[in-house]
Amino acid sequence: MSGSIANPLRDTTVVILMGTFVPQKLQFVYNPLADIFRDRGYEVKIVGLPLWGLSSLHDAVEVLDSLVFTDDPNAHYILVGHSQGGVHALDLASRHPDSVLAIFNFATPHHGTRLASISRWIPATRDMKSHSLHLHNLRALNYDHERIHSLFTVFDEFVAPWFASSIHGARNVVLAPSIIHGLLGRVGFKRSQGVQLVHGYAGHLLVIWHSQFHQYIERTLDELEAQDTNY
Repeated sequence: MSGSIANPLRDTTVVILMGTFVPQKLQFVYNPLADIFRDRGYEVKIVGLPLWGLSSLHDAVEVLDSLVFTDDPNAHYILVGHSQGGVHALDLASRHPDSVLAIFNFATPHHGTRLASISRWIPATRDMKSHSLHLHNLRALNYDHERIHSLFTVFDEFVAPWFASSIHGARNVVLAPSIIHGLLGRVGFKRSQGVQLVHGYAGHLLVIWHSQFHQYIERTLDELEAQDTNY
């Protein structure tokens, strides 16, 4: 950890968007992630999804937009999304491209997930099925993909296949045991063209606590803060 600093990115608030089925009263599970930013002097808000993430993605993001963003033209944001929360982070960034400095998404089904077809009666899961038009449009959003950091694991139990969390042009960071890094490299999933492999084990829920990802965020914040004069 880089430790506390006196001047984080000017007028920047970090907003953590929780995952599906996580009620607001359980926001404390995100505290280890939030502390990365708090220790650097950022204001952090942990926001639950409307109706526990069961409503349609369109309806949910309308509510989140009003909760997250203010009318202050000088305000900036770093969005951190877990699972479905990461889908909304992309949507919000497309609506406010000049205000969102970076996105860190954990285990987000950017290309949908096959498991979504199991619960077609839930509006949110219908929107997150594989080859979803809604998700296709989000991946083509009006936002600098270089500012998107997609952090995910090969052991994801809910995003199937696990590589559906990747997003072209973004900085994809894949958690996998080092023993299979060579195999992933041979099939084309390697540290090239925006893909970085890191060693470790975690499932869909535990990725938000993994030290490798926390260290990655620390390094990225160091870069962003060094460029603060550009904002």
